[in-house]
Amino acid sequence: MAVTRSRTGRIPTRRITHDDDRAPLSHDGDQKRGVSSSSTSSSSLKGDRGSIALLLLLYTLQGVPMGLSASVSFILQEKGATYAEQGIFSLASWPFSLKILWAPLVDALYVRSIGQRRTWLIPLQCVVGATLLWTAENVGALISDEGSDVRTLAGVFFWIYALLASQDIAVDGWALTMLSRENVGLASTCNSVGQTAGFFVSFTGFLVLNSYGSVGLKGFITFWGFVFLSSAVFVFLKKEKPVKPGAVEGVADSYRQAVSIARLPAVLKLCGVLVTRAIAFSAAETITTLKLLERGVPKQHMASISAMMTPVSLCLPLIVARWTGGPRPLDVVVKTWMFRAVAALGASAVVLFVPAGVGDANAAIPWAYYACVFAWTSVYAGLNTIHFVSFMSFYSRVSDADMGGTYMTLLNTVSNLGYKWVETSTMFIIDAVSEKRCEGLRGKAAAVAAAAAMDKATCLAKGGRFVSGDRAFHLAVLATPFIAYAWLKLARAHINSLQSGSMGKWKVRVRN
Repeated sequence: MAVTRSRTGRIPTRRITHDDDRAPLSHDGDQKRGVSSSSTSSSSLKGDRGSIALLLLLYTLQGVPMGLSASVSFILQEKGATYAEQGIFSLASWPFSLKILWAPLVDALYVRSIGQRRTWLIPLQCVVGATLLWTAENVGALISDEGSDVRTLAGVFFWIYALLASQDIAVDGWALTMLSRENVGLASTCNSVGQTAGFFVSFTGFLVLNSYGSVGLKGFITFWGFVFLSSAVFVFLKKEKPVKPGAVEGVADSYRQAVSIARLPAVLKLCGVLVTRAIAFSAAETITTLKLLERGVPKQHMASISAMMTPVSLCLPLIVARWTGGPRPLDVVVKTWMFRAVAALGASAVVLFVPAGVGDANAAIPWAYYACVFAWTSVYAGLNTIHFVSFMSFYSRVSDADMGGTYMTLLNTVSNLGYKWVETSTMFIIDAVSEKRCEGLRGKAAAVAAAAAMDKATCLAKGGRFVSGDRAFHLAVLATPFIAYAWLKLARAHINSLQSGSMGKWKVRVRN
């Protein structure tokens, strides 16, 4: 329920980790691409308004399926999905963490007469739209009270995420040539605003409207399927500047560059830190929201809390920039690590003290409880964001500007994978060690359920709710400070060594 990468069982507050490889900084702190914000704000938008509108459209559409997947995760939990099934569905978002594997292909392969970026974007928009329309027609069979086809859903959304990751590569590259030099710094703004808007509409907006019966999942997905198909027309009508000879790096050279970076001892040490840092907080970040949904907290209320967190997520990076922008940004992580670990204990409290009857339609809304949930989420999300910004600042500081965006893309890939493997593993582990029971039955059926372990299919068929016990979750959350302390003891020396010494250890030595 805290702020992290998106989007399975937690409150999916927007945090765009996959797009921060766009503008690496040189070692003196200046941005390699783009211009300063002051220059951008004072420059004229004349000639770029159409380009900015198209970028906002494409990035907004990129956020829509992400929000949809978060909504589907909530609906699956409401339909009685197990944590193992949520773990399977969480695999759908992995393509954004793996896009470095095919990013050079998107950059290098294109039809010259169509354009480097339009070659990919036109078919991608059409295929995403067609996939959404197919999903809308089959969503009734994929998600039902009798049981959901989670594996097929995960496969469909994995395919959609792979298409979106490819679209992201193409749009990011096109933005750098589509906008004039004085306004190219607005590309990241379009990305942040667009994806946040798309995610908000398809997550918070949909869940709230759906709770009032105004919009169904089939109709909502169908609408966005047609919007994606229509967007291909705007991409087709937008003229693309021809690629200059020699401007596109060869595919083999790009992969060779990434391998050279990954073999650096400093990068390997940093990767060790990145793939283990999320272990301590996995239960609090991955399972909390699922537990609240199990206990009857309405999904639209959860979505509203997520929406209220958006200003915090947008403003906090600006507030903490003075502490994370120095020569040793990871010192902030070390100093606040245990504060975050202690704050994670609040996850157990918000689950333990869910008011009785919170989901009843005629019951009063427990404002005091929701205020406590929002307060805890704000504190934990704040510390989480500080750590995120600190690591991003460190990536920018150590990335070799001569390697283009490959360096930042590689570090972000490892960072995202560090969260993804922990997220998925946690769901499977908690599901395996938690006791299961059938709730909501009455009379003879309830007696049968109490006397013997009733499987999920039977429970749902009899109109019950199949839920997991809370013991494993609470134990995992209570272990957070101890695991975090052990990690800090082991990682502190590595973090200090990564921030010390010359910048030469981060550079790839080119052999003549």
